[in-house]
Amino acid sequence: MSLAAVSIALSVLPISRTAQADAQNQPPLVLQNDHYRLQIDVGTGAITSFLVKATNVDMIGEPRLAANFRISLPLPDYQANYIDGMQQTSSKVEHKDNTVTVSFSGMKSDKGTHPIDLTYTIALAGDQVVFRSKLTNNDTHPIAEFWFPRLGGWTRFGADRMSLVAMPWYTSCSHSVYLFKHYPGGMGLGSEAAEYSSEYPTMVMPWWSIWDPTTNRSLYLGYHDTTCRLSTWHTYLYPNSTGSGADAFFTPQQAGGQPVGLVFSHVRYPFIRAGETLDSGEFVFRVHEGDWHRGAKLYRQWFMQHFPFDKSKSWLRRQSAWFTSIIYQPEDRIVADFDTYARWCAEAQPFGINTFELIGWHKGGLERGYPEYVPEEKIGGRDGFRRAIASVHKQGGRILAFVNYNILDSATDLYKEKLRPFTHQDSFGATPNWMAWGESTLLARKGLCVRRHLLSSIVPPIEKMLEDYFVDVAKDGADGLQIDKLLVSNLLDFNPLNTRKPDEALNQGLVDGIARVYDKCRAVNPEFRLAGEALVDRLVPYIDVYYRAVGGFSISPLRYTFPEWTACYHVSAPRDFNGINAAVMLGAVICVEPQTYQASLANPLYKDLAAYIRETERIRAELRDTIFTGDYFDTLEAGITEVSVALNAASQPAPPASEVVVPVGSATIKPAPSGALLFRVHGNQQTGRRAVVVINTSQQDRVYTWDFQHKKVAEVQLYAPSQPMLAAKAGDALRIKAERFQVLLEK
Repeated sequence: MSLAAVSIALSVLPISRTAQADAQNQPPLVLQNDHYRLQIDVGTGAITSFLVKATNVDMIGEPRLAANFRISLPLPDYQANYIDGMQQTSSKVEHKDNTVTVSFSGMKSDKGTHPIDLTYTIALAGDQVVFRSKLTNNDTHPIAEFWFPRLGGWTRFGADRMSLVAMPWYTSCSHSVYLFKHYPGGMGLGSEAAEYSSEYPTMVMPWWSIWDPTTNRSLYLGYHDTTCRLSTWHTYLYPNSTGSGADAFFTPQQAGGQPVGLVFSHVRYPFIRAGETLDSGEFVFRVHEGDWHRGAKLYRQWFMQHFPFDKSKSWLRRQSAWFTSIIYQPEDRIVADFDTYARWCAEAQPFGINTFELIGWHKGGLERGYPEYVPEEKIGGRDGFRRAIASVHKQGGRILAFVNYNILDSATDLYKEKLRPFTHQDSFGATPNWMAWGESTLLARKGLCVRRHLLSSIVPPIEKMLEDYFVDVAKDGADGLQIDKLLVSNLLDFNPLNTRKPDEALNQGLVDGIARVYDKCRAVNPEFRLAGEALVDRLVPYIDVYYRAVGGFSISPLRYTFPEWTACYHVSAPRDFNGINAAVMLGAVICVEPQTYQASLANPLYKDLAAYIRETERIRAELRDTIFTGDYFDTLEAGITEVSVALNAASQPAPPASEVVVPVGSATIKPAPSGALLFRVHGNQQTGRRAVVVINTSQQDRVYTWDFQHKKVAEVQLYAPSQPMLAAKAGDALRIKAERFQVLLEK
C-alpha cells in the first residue's frame, strides 16, 4: 500500500495502541498541504519529519532527537522529577482532515506512575502549523513545567545553517543570532545539553522569527494565547556546543555516534493541581516571505482580533514633546514647590512643549512612601497640587502625574503594619529584596543607605488602595498618569492571596489591574490617558506612550507592529542634539529633563537645545500625521547611500557648507559609508505618502543620495531645522549638517 493510501485510511479510523512496540510497527501519519509535509510517529505523537515545501528543506535532519513533550512534576523528595514524553505510549491517535489528535492517559517517570492526562493536536491551516493542547492533572502534586510543542532533531531551517533569529526585545529587534551554527548558548549547571532560551514578557511580544537570507523566507514561532502568562522559547543543542567559534555543532565524527541537533520547546509554568486543566492556547509555526517585519504584522492581525484599540482621539498620543522634573527627592530635598514647577512648565511652552510630567509630588517624594499617593504637604499639599494643575491648564498644557503600580516602600510604617502580607512571594514563601534608588546624598546614590522597594502581588486590597488614590488624582484635575516600573512581569508569584496562577499573577493580573485603573479614571475624565514604563504588548491598548523602550538609535519593535504606539526618548544633557534627532527619526516623544530632572528649560545651559527643540517641534507639528502618528516602516520601502562628491575640473566650485542640494551634474559620486547616517521611513495613513527621516550622528557634514522603493518618486520636499522647505529631485545628492536631521517628504 502506498504512503498516501495509508494516510487516507488512517484519516477514517482512529488508531489506538496499548504498547509501544505495537505502535512502532505502524507507518507514520502524514499531514500535507501546499506548504508543508509532516510525518508524525503513531506511538509517541512526535514529529519525525517537517518538510517546508517553499525551500524543499526538511528541518528535522536528525530523527533520533525527535521529541513530543515534557512535564515537570516536582515531588517532596525529588524536585527534578521529569516525565519524558518520548517514554510514554499514546492511548489514542486520530487523523482527520488536516489535523492529528494525540492522547495520553497516565504518565510514568523514574519515580512511578502519575495520573496525568494530555491531549494535543497538530493541524495544518494554510501556511500555518498550529499546536494546541489540554493538560489535566489528577496527581496530588502540582505540574510545574509543560514543554509543548517540542520539535526535536532540527538541524537547519533554510538553504544552509546560516539562518538568523530575531527576538522582539525592549528597545530593538534584529536578525542577529545564528542558531544553527554559531549557537549562542552553552551547557549550564544541571542542563542536559547546551541551552539557549528567552522569555515572554521579557520579550515584548511572544514570538521568534528565524530568517534565511538566501531564500528570503522566515519561520515565525508565535504563542497566541489570550491569557498573558510567563513562558519560555527554549532550545537544547545536543550533545553540547563545541565551544569553537568556527562551528558550535559537532561533526558526526566528533560526536562519536551521538545525535547532533536542536530540540526546540515552548515551555509554560502552569502549577495546576489535582483536578485542574491547562488549556494552552495556540502555538504557531508559520513560514512566510521576508524577515521579522512580516512576522510582526502577522502577529498584529491576531492581536487586533482579540484586543482591538483605537488611539486616534488620544490627546497624549499626539504630543511629541514633554517637559519633566522631580520636585521632591527621597532624602527630603525640595527641588521645587508646586508653584515653582508651574512656572517651569510655562517657561517650556515657548519651545513647543505642552505636556508636563510631574514627579515627586506625593507623600515622601520620589521612590518613597509607596503606595501613598497623596500630595506632599511640604511643597504645597493638595491645594498646591491643584493650583499647579490649574495653572498649566490655563496656559493650554496638560499634566501627567508620576506614580507606580504594585511597588511598596518597605521602610514605611504602613508596610510594616499592614502591607507586608501582600508582597510578591517566590515558591519558598520568601519576598526577594528587589530594588532601591537614592538621589540627594552620595550614600543614597551608591545604594549604601536607601529605602528598599518590594514588588507587591496584584491582589484586591492593593488594587483597591491604588485605584482610590489614582481616581483622586483624576478628580484633582491631572490629565493622565505616567505609571513607572511596569517592567517586572516576568516573574512567578506564589502569594496565596493571588486569584490567578503563579505564571499569570504578575502578567495577566497586571494587565487587568491597569485596565481597571484606566476605566475608573476615565469615568472621572473621559480624556484621561496613561503613559507607563511598560514592557509587554498587552498593555498597548491602555498605555499610549511607553516611558522607555528606546535605546541609542533604536526603538522597540512595538513601534513597527503597532504604529499607533510610541515611546519616550529621554534628553537630559544640555547639548544632546543627537537625542533630539533620534526621537524624530524613530517617531518618539522628546522627554526633556534639564539638569537630570532638576531645572527649568529656561536654564542658560539649555538655550541652544531649547531653540533646537522649538525648531524640531515646528517641523513635527507640520508633518505630525506622517512622521509621528502615521505609519512606521522602519528601514523598509526606502534607502539612503552616503557618498562623496568630487567636482570635475571644468565644473563650478564646490558649494558652501550651508547649501543642502549638491550639484552633481559635472561631478563624480562614489559610495563613502561611514556609519554616521541613519534613517527610518514613515508614512501618512490617509494620503499614502512616504517620508524618510535622515540623521547625521557625526561631527561633520555628510552627503547622501536617496531613493524610495514603494514607487518611483521624482521629487521630495526637504525639511530641516532652521531652514526653509526646499525641493530635491531624484538623483540629487543632499548635504546634511553635523548632528542634524532632515525629512524627505514624497511630493
